[in-house]
Amino acid sequence: MYLNISRDILGISPWDGVTCQEASYGRRKGGIPGILGEFQKKCVDLKPGELFTMADLGGPGLITRIWVTLPRMINPGALRNLVLRMYWDGEEEPSVVAPLGDFFGTTFERPQDYTSAYLAITTGAYLSFFPMPFQTRALITLENQSRLPVTTVFYQVTYLKLERGLADETPYFHCQWHKEEMARRDPPYTVLDAAGRGLYFGCHLNMQGRGYPWRPNPVHIILPEGQGLGMLEGWERIWIDGAQQPSVHGTGGEDYFNGAWYFKTVPSTHLTHGVTERRYDTRTVSCYRFHVEMPVSFKERIRVTIDHGLNNLLPAVYDGTAYWYQEEPHEAFDELPDRRERHVAGTNRNRLIMAAPLSYAALVWYLVKRLKSRSSG
Repeated sequence: MYLNISRDILGISPWDGVTCQEASYGRRKGGIPGILGEFQKKCVDLKPGELFTMADLGGPGLITRIWVTLPRMINPGALRNLVLRMYWDGEEEPSVVAPLGDFFGTTFERPQDYTSAYLAITTGAYLSFFPMPFQTRALITLENQSRLPVTTVFYQVTYLKLERGLADETPYFHCQWHKEEMARRDPPYTVLDAAGRGLYFGCHLNMQGRGYPWRPNPVHIILPEGQGLGMLEGWERIWIDGAQQPSVHGTGGEDYFNGAWYFKTVPSTHLTHGVTERRYDTRTVSCYRFHVEMPVSFKERIRVTIDHGLNNLLPAVYDGTAYWYQEEPHEAFDELPDRRERHVAGTNRNRLIMAAPLSYAALVWYLVKRLKSRSSG
């Protein structure tokens, strides 16, 4: 049985308020007459550098659904260039900071379809079903950090306008994205490091292997290199409330995401977990897990990490989005890296590296053929 966040944690039922919705309809400035103008009323455009307010809601309330869509063909890079922020109850620091696409769980900036308990990308739409309570105000903004305009953005924010205030000690929704480029034996990737009282619900993670896995020792090609996907030989660890030892210590990267053997079947997506990409030629893995059976609780602090290879032996680039609830106030988040640094690194180098055994085989075949021709001559 899965946890119902609204009922089991927030204590809110559908009978506690009235369903309302803010949307992009009617938010466009200007416009043209006629049928095309009617279409324009449904969506908005964002100028370069523009900070746009998607919704500014008075409380008390509970956001129950966020739906967004935009055409990628005319908005290249928008899923990482657009930054989504959410503020609760007039706070100065946002509780949600993530590139738009990563908030919804894109696969290396691409909208690979999947459906989970709380997030989904389906047939061109980006969806969030995380309940997001607020007492006095909810402010949702979208910033275009690109040098180009982003056009034809549609969205809906559905919420329950509550007829009563929130209960004391209500935890608020939080989300943070960050990226790390790790060399051999660097510390593990930090999924979440938060102070306060709350519940960790899970993450979405993009992993890309680096380095050269074809070692002279064939044993090393298997371990720790894993034929190019050896970063999955690492494991997750969770420290709770200042404990010296982790209370959770895993056995492998894919094991934490409820998979096995480097994800035998891809794509494979479920309500609680899934993998949308696992490729040996590009050494890329994109996966998610939500602790819908029971979130990880903490009273003072939580730290969640995942290794890049066995004992962090392998170089890799990870970027990920963590989702959790906690009581306010929260520690201020680090600033997002520059938009150019946020984008996914190219995969051509990895393709060449993974093709190296074919080159070796061709060289051996050529040398053997030359030796045979010489011996016969």
